[in-house]
Amino acid sequence: MPTLKDIAQEAEVSISTVSRVLNYDETLSVSEETRRKIFEVAERMKYTTVKRKNGGIGRQPRKKAEGPIRLGMVHWFSAYEELEDPYYLSIRFGVEKECRQSGAQLERIFRREDLTALKASSEGLHGLIVLGHFSSEEVERMLELPIPCVFLDHPVERTGADYVVIDLAHAAADALDYLMGAGHRHIGYVGMGKDEQSHDSERVELDARYETFLRYQEQHRLCTSDDIHVCGGTAADGFRAMEAAILAGTESLPTAFFVASDSVAIGVLKALEQHHLAVPERISIVGFNDIPTAEYLTPSLSTVKTHTELMGETGVQLLLHTVRNGANEVGRKVIIPTELMIRNSSAPLHTDTQ
Repeated sequence: MPTLKDIAQEAEVSISTVSRVLNYDETLSVSEETRRKIFEVAERMKYTTVKRKNGGIGRQPRKKAEGPIRLGMVHWFSAYEELEDPYYLSIRFGVEKECRQSGAQLERIFRREDLTALKASSEGLHGLIVLGHFSSEEVERMLELPIPCVFLDHPVERTGADYVVIDLAHAAADALDYLMGAGHRHIGYVGMGKDEQSHDSERVELDARYETFLRYQEQHRLCTSDDIHVCGGTAADGFRAMEAAILAGTESLPTAFFVASDSVAIGVLKALEQHHLAVPERISIVGFNDIPTAEYLTPSLSTVKTHTELMGETGVQLLLHTVRNGANEVGRKVIIPTELMIRNSSAPLHTDTQ
């Protein structure tokens, strides 16, 4: 069994420093790098203290909730941005619904600009729901709070962290497999290119749907770079991207497009309608998210249904379990399944459209 001395030698610090760090001595002045190194060595050596059993690696010990459970939520998007793309709005509805049903109080919604005051603002809360993508530094600051967190739509690859996500890459592959199975071999892309929600200055992540499309394009030669239209996430962005593609020459347009969100797909359909390009007779469209209006568009939109409300509900359930029963050192990773909804905007390819 490893001792404090073993950890001190490996981390190249004194035994007293190791002891004070592992016991969360707030009076100790030590760099975050040294603190992290000590915890990493302790984890590698399987060293266990009472506080680590109660609170997880690198976390303060957490007490079980007494009385009404009060939860806070850190939400990246503003109300206006939610309305532009209701993906996160739906997740928030799921959070609020589960809080009502479970009797938990959702006290307030924090914004990203409030993170500097998050520690003081979170006093009196039992847990924190983190909705959207944040930088590595911001995630670390939230995980250092003395209350448990659950991350929604953001995979946090750290021991002890709980998160709920949708496998965007697998869902995008389902959509592309469907189009290829319907005979389409010239397939274009419209949507986000990089992860628009990532605010990590240390790395730029590709959107998983876009990355999946690029992989399929390389494997199956679906299109040229001229058929890949990277844009923002609104209907106006989709309209502009598709209109530019149309004006470049309708004869060279793909027979199908995979569109990375339904909001963008609405703009794509509008541009095709204005330029008298029939959907799905000339071009098939498959969107992503299955927003409430997708079924009632003309034509109704084929899309990947993401169970966003379930994501919010599941996140609250995970957090409440931690609040009531204490944290675990491993963390729980939940992947919400998706469903391909075939409607009127897509159809098998006829040879006379090739």
